[in-house]
Amino acid sequence: MVKNKVKNKVKKNTVIATFGITILISVCIILGDRSSYMLNWLGIAIYLYAILTWKWEREERLFSIYTIFFSFFFLFNYGQCAMWALGIGWDRGIGTDVVAYGTGVIPNESQMITAKWYTCICMLLFHYGAMMFTGKGSYRPTTATSIEKAKQDRKLLYICGCILITIVAPLAIYQRVKELFIARTYGYKALYYGGMSTQSGYIQILMYLFFPTLLCLLIGSNFKKKVTRAVIIIFLLYTIPAVMSGDRGSWIYSLVILIWIFAQRKKVTLKDVVFWIILGVLGLYILNVITDVRDTGLDSLSIKSFINGFNINKSPIIDAFFEMGGSMGIITYFLIVGNGIYPYGNTYITAILGAISSRLLSFLGIKQVLISNWFSQEYLGISWGTGFSMIGEAYVNGGFFGGFVYMFIIGIIIGKLLSRCRDSSNMGQKPIGAFVSIAMLNIVCGFPRSAVYLVIKESVYGVLTILLMVWLLRNTKYKSLTSVRKGA
Repeated sequence: MVKNKVKNKVKKNTVIATFGITILISVCIILGDRSSYMLNWLGIAIYLYAILTWKWEREERLFSIYTIFFSFFFLFNYGQCAMWALGIGWDRGIGTDVVAYGTGVIPNESQMITAKWYTCICMLLFHYGAMMFTGKGSYRPTTATSIEKAKQDRKLLYICGCILITIVAPLAIYQRVKELFIARTYGYKALYYGGMSTQSGYIQILMYLFFPTLLCLLIGSNFKKKVTRAVIIIFLLYTIPAVMSGDRGSWIYSLVILIWIFAQRKKVTLKDVVFWIILGVLGLYILNVITDVRDTGLDSLSIKSFINGFNINKSPIIDAFFEMGGSMGIITYFLIVGNGIYPYGNTYITAILGAISSRLLSFLGIKQVLISNWFSQEYLGISWGTGFSMIGEAYVNGGFFGGFVYMFIIGIIIGKLLSRCRDSSNMGQKPIGAFVSIAMLNIVCGFPRSAVYLVIKESVYGVLTILLMVWLLRNTKYKSLTSVRKGA
């Protein structure tokens, strides 16, 4: 019997990097009220520390599932600080204007230092939770049983994908085209607020299945060329109207994930990297132009808009850092006013109980409140959404120190979910686990600037639904491998 070979020893590089982070933290502590600028670099150091130590300890590529998530986590919660560290945009961002519309609160330097410290500690605790409880890479010998089971699992995923794609793809594409026409006429905000809103109802629930269904087809078919081409075409038909309507949300996460998936199946050259960087920069410029007019209606788009958008004095990359990094404003504001302003119960409990149906909450006498909606519409009294943040929600539920505990626990959960797929071999040998990790990555990428309710709801309707279908198919159409062998 071949034993699993598991490496439990912490890598030397990790020890050195941890020592370096400790020194940098100590320097910031010593600087005290003069630590604001150094804290900008501390956040960058924690980001690099997180993705590198994950690579070393998990023995994965630098471009990994965890790297994708942590990059979005960093951009949403520390993107502005990263720009300030480079001396860019000192006159813009959090601390230069009112942090929550209508409140009159402009954070001073001391309050910004507190927010930076809190965010850095949360990022670090999240990473330690993910690292400490995911375990190291293990090497299991493949057997006839494991090969047959993987083949069966892929077939089950493929069947689920074929069933769902006939329903979900036409609805998803139709919804995106409908949103494009609404955005052209009434502006992008009309998609979320007012009588033209498209972000609720049964179609929205079915939309949660779109990307997981594409994964079922890719992994289930073992990336057959015809299936892969069909998936790419469907994804483009879904994405192009979203881009044209001014959306900069979930399709971006899905695109990055698909690039990662295909990168696992071929050797990535320097030429490929340069190509994607150039394409990404051009895409940012085009998206920036569309975004500039999305609130007034896309009919105002013109050739002149695109010419002005490529002005050398404008940088969509810097704009992206400042806009995405604005989510840090949520925790900054709550650290100033305290978490006592939220009048309802623990949002994590509400999310878990109400994810499937709000009727359970009503039965228990619990009011269903989406904290981002409460903050925007009820507390600030504005008609648009400010979004929220993973760190902000942890603070609201746990207070100053309890927020740290919640971030550590969230790190454990997300780390475990994302650790089931490291490369293309997992997609072939452990297709169900790979499917769960990749599908969950698509959901949690937006979590750093959102609330847990939407994450759990999308997980239930988008991932759990497919896992239930796989289980039903296995127990009806196919018998388990063990029962087959007993009859042999």
